[in-house]
Amino acid sequence: MCEALMVPLLTIASWEWDGDEAWVPQEDQAKAAGSYSAGQNPSQPTGVEVGSTDNMQIYVCPASPEHPHTDLIQ
Repeated sequence: MCEALMVPLLTIASWEWDGDEAWVPQEDQAKAAGSYSAGQNPSQPTGVEVGSTDNMQIYVCPASPEHPHTDLIQ
């Protein structure tokens, strides 16, 4: 077993900002305020959705790369 703590390698988010648009990146504010076609939501530019709009984090062991990765979806 790995004596070191698992550390985050990657986070995959379904949305760049939440539905109430409390925070919108400066470059996307005009798009967020306007109308857009289905499938072109500016808060989800990649179209990647994890689970039912969750986030996925992948963790690795820094001490031993051969140890299995682990993930967390929340």
